[in-house]
Amino acid sequence: MSKQVMNEIEDHVPALRRHAYRLAGSMDRAQDLVQDTLLKAISKKDQFEEGTSLKAWLHRILFNTFISGKRREKTRGPQVDWDDLGDVYGHGSNQMARLQLRDADRVLEELPEQERQAIMLTAVEDVSYQDAADQMCVEIGTVKSRVGRARRKLRASVGRIEAREHASRYVSEAA
Repeated sequence: MSKQVMNEIEDHVPALRRHAYRLAGSMDRAQDLVQDTLLKAISKKDQFEEGTSLKAWLHRILFNTFISGKRREKTRGPQVDWDDLGDVYGHGSNQMARLQLRDADRVLEELPEQERQAIMLTAVEDVSYQDAADQMCVEIGTVKSRVGRARRKLRASVGRIEAREHASRYVSEAA
């Protein structure tokens, strides 16, 4: 993809935003969809065939990204954006929720760097295993095994946290 084509992508952003808004139904989701589309287009720029319609190519990426998101929602259920959690947990209204969020952050920090990176890419940032493998410069099987180890460690840590919370509730009720 030539530099000229990269510059032409910018000309298509307003139309992409309108299309995304019609699909997503809200401006926030539309902005996220356009951003994901542009990231995919730039990362896959070598797949664009010069002489074909850039507009059609971008809109196809947008639509496929939207459909993939809908499929993900259907199989995984609704997802909560990490940025939105700050509004819920950051104002002191729910101390237990704030403690749980703190504990989750600590558990993630305890993971070895490679496992933390793998779980953050695949579970939090919702990157495919193949894309995570490409970003980490490892084989896809390596990413899968790192995610598996991270999940086992996270489950064990969450179990310890829940046991501690249960014990503290029992002690406070007994007092």
